[in-house]
Amino acid sequence: MSPIKLAALPAALVLFAGIVSFRQAHADSEMVRFPSDYAKGIHYATVNRGNIREELFVSPEAVEAVKAGRPMPSGTVITMEDHRDGELYRYVVMEKRTGWGSRHAPEIRTSDWEFQWFNPDRSQKAGENLDRCRSCHVGQAANDFVFTADRIKAAK
Repeated sequence: MSPIKLAALPAALVLFAGIVSFRQAHADSEMVRFPSDYAKGIHYATVNRGNIREELFVSPEAVEAVKAGRPMPSGTVITMEDHRDGELYRYVVMEKRTGWGSRHAPEIRTSDWEFQWFNPDRSQKAGENLDRCRSCHVGQAANDFVFTADRIKAAK
């Protein structure tokens, strides 16, 4: 192989890795769709922190699993309405599907949960770094990666 071709090889590898990484991130962001019927689920918690109010919703099947001491089933969707200063600021959605977690590095893998941020008009927020969600939730492995599992367990 010529010296020119050898010199170009590292740059080509970096470009290829970047394309693969971009395609993976884009594919991840397309996995979770806005759950238009989320409010038909169980409203299991209101969390107030200063000027922030979070309203959390989950399916009855997830509540049943948590109460029985089992992980939430594939297909579970947790939806959080995030209100700031009394106005809807965003929605944050966690969705669990079998096999979804295998695409992430072990240090940020949250079982099979994926995350997505939606604007108040329910459109997907472009460019959101969802690894930030995973990096916090990974510390909740004992609670199926959910910070509010205790509140789900107490839901009626």
